[in-house]
Amino acid sequence: MKSLPTLVFQVNHPTNHFPSQLTTNTQHDNGNMFCQNISFDLSNDVDHEKIDTMDENKGLSDFEYKCPPGGQDAVIFYTTSLRGIRKTFEDCSMIRFLVESFGIVYYERDVSLHIAYRDELWRILGGIRVVPPRLFVKGRHIGGADEVVGLHEQGILKKLLHGIPLISSKFPCKVCCGIRFVMCLSCHGCCKITDQDSNGYRIRCPKCNENGLIKCPVCN
Repeated sequence: MKSLPTLVFQVNHPTNHFPSQLTTNTQHDNGNMFCQNISFDLSNDVDHEKIDTMDENKGLSDFEYKCPPGGQDAVIFYTTSLRGIRKTFEDCSMIRFLVESFGIVYYERDVSLHIAYRDELWRILGGIRVVPPRLFVKGRHIGGADEVVGLHEQGILKKLLHGIPLISSKFPCKVCCGIRFVMCLSCHGCCKITDQDSNGYRIRCPKCNENGLIKCPVCN
């Protein structure tokens, strides 16, 4: 039986199709070895005009005081888990990654799981209907994705987070798995309960939000 020929496919420049998302470093070893190291580049998604105007000596006192409830000595991160608008979802994921990389305790408030968080964010910023992500550190409004990534690239974000407690465990909450919400045990997520005082009519559950969820009793 004759052996089948072997087909070898070689891609010389696989990243030409994604110039805005990837950066490559090409190395040759004696003309025989071809190696590429690919890494994500966050700077392509950042407004560099905003970064250039930032002062490397900035401290928390240089940011506007806009304190969320319970955010006087904490890090509050307003986000959304909805994927309807891709740019917004990716920005939220990027800022979450940066904050988690410092290993600090922070409180994430998902406006898509709890509409009261959205109204709270708008109220803090003077009625401006901004979209997530929005980061607050010790009552100071740090900004959105462009501002936070820019501060991180200049080494300022680490200074702003100085003094924030570190997380004691790398594992998420065992009750809510890090989502910070659990299903309402009174209505089981349907937002309706039977009212014993009104001949068995179904009424709105007073304990849960519009999604049939309550805040996790362990990590909130």
